Amino acid sequence: MAFPPADCTHCGRCCFSDLPEYVRVFGIDTDRMDERALAFTEFIGNRLFMKMRDGRCTALVIDPERRTFHCAVYEMRPDVCRSLERGSGNCRADYEEKALRPDVAIERLRASRNQS
Repeated sequence: MAFPPADCTHCGRCCFSDLPEYVRVFGIDTDRMDERALAFTEFIGNRLFMKMRDGRCTALVIDPERRTFHCAVYEMRPDVCRSLERGSGNCRADYEEKALRPDVAIERLRASRNQS
């Protein structure tokens, strides 16, 4: 199994999922979130989640030129995100399973910019 890069900004794979209920947001999370961070959330039924669009968390900011990824609300991110440590078993599993997703997202962003 390959090991994730030392800098998470060169990966971002843990932020990708096709599931709308991927990143659960609990009360303890909303207590630290300001309005800007809460704008990235949505209720599904009576539970709060980070919004997922185009197969990724909407708080994930992608720089297609530098090929970097960062969280727009990193300092206020949900506990589920905080608990995913670089190099952990879950991190390595996402790194392997979602290997192509960052590249696909970058290509989509580049294509949409070229059409503009």
